[in-house]
Amino acid sequence: MSNNFRNRNMSEDERRAYRRRKKLIRRIQVYSEMALIAIAIIVTGCLIISHIKGKDDGTLKVAAEEKVVAEAETSEEKATGLKVSSKTLEEPENVEETKEIEEEATPKAGNYSAKESEEMVEIGGDVVSQSAVLINNKTKEIVATRNAKEKIVPASMTKVMTVLVAANHISPEKLDEKIVMSHEAIDYSYAGGGSTSGFVEDEEVTVRDLFYGTILPSGGDAAAQLAIYVAGDIDSFVKMMNEECKALGISETTHFTNPVGFHSKEHYSTPYDIAIIMMAALDNEVCKEVITTKVYNSTATNVNPEGITISNWFLRRIEDKEFGGEIEGAKTGYVDESGSCAVSSMISESGTEYICCTAHSSSSWRCIYDHVDIYKTYAK
Repeated sequence: MSNNFRNRNMSEDERRAYRRRKKLIRRIQVYSEMALIAIAIIVTGCLIISHIKGKDDGTLKVAAEEKVVAEAETSEEKATGLKVSSKTLEEPENVEETKEIEEEATPKAGNYSAKESEEMVEIGGDVVSQSAVLINNKTKEIVATRNAKEKIVPASMTKVMTVLVAANHISPEKLDEKIVMSHEAIDYSYAGGGSTSGFVEDEEVTVRDLFYGTILPSGGDAAAQLAIYVAGDIDSFVKMMNEECKALGISETTHFTNPVGFHSKEHYSTPYDIAIIMMAALDNEVCKEVITTKVYNSTATNVNPEGITISNWFLRRIEDKEFGGEIEGAKTGYVDESGSCAVSSMISESGTEYICCTAHSSSSWRCIYDHVDIYKTYAK
């Protein structure tokens, strides 16, 4: 029933009583709303005052602590005549904790770098390679350069990092452990168009054989199998490679997507960075032994009872060249995007070790002659 219909059936007294009730109810609603608003204002004001008071108390507390420290410094300075840092007032435990954190942040691989020498020169002459660098590994100085820190495609020079990471995660007693060449490793190299080591699927080889198979014939299958052995799968191994880049301090200019050297937009480096990786590899006993070997005969396997003979053709082709020293180790590379490239180390007649990296040469033989020319012209 509507209010209008009900009001028409009310007496005058009932209408007055009804109006009084309506006014009372409205008045109660208004007062209730005003009370709620007042309570909200009071609560908000209390919170603001409390916040301001707490801030002031904190400021006063900090000021008091600073005053105590300053007084302590002044007293110590007067007593000893030395200026004392406020850090010396910290608890020894805090200092040790800070030191531990700093040590953890330090790259485990150590500091590998080379600075520009005062005598550094631009590589000229008959060198064809578009990018190159020569580093004195004794003084850690860049001796000669040509676009040394510009991005390149590292191709199979990548495998120097592959054996370095593997060697850092394999104990010496594991080197003679038998590994079965998997279909995954063989197919990975074949699908990418990589060169092979000469091992075949289901052949039982040693971990040591995988190291030599990765470097000497530049076997993509050996590199893939080595990665799987170390990390369980290739993607996990690639993460380890990039972690090593961080440890070496080259992660901003070098990044890997595979352990073989297949080309991709995210697989890049610089001649300088590859030389730094070579520097670290030469400091690793296992890597140095592999990188400096000209010819290797693998262990007897179920497929090859007499093993197979593999060679480092860069070392064999350059050994009769005259350049005032002796080539120590090397790793070549080639994809269309990189041209012929290589990283090598040489011991000069003075006994100084040098590292050279070149990229974008016109052929594998021209790449070798570029290294000969650079060592002959700039190494001492």
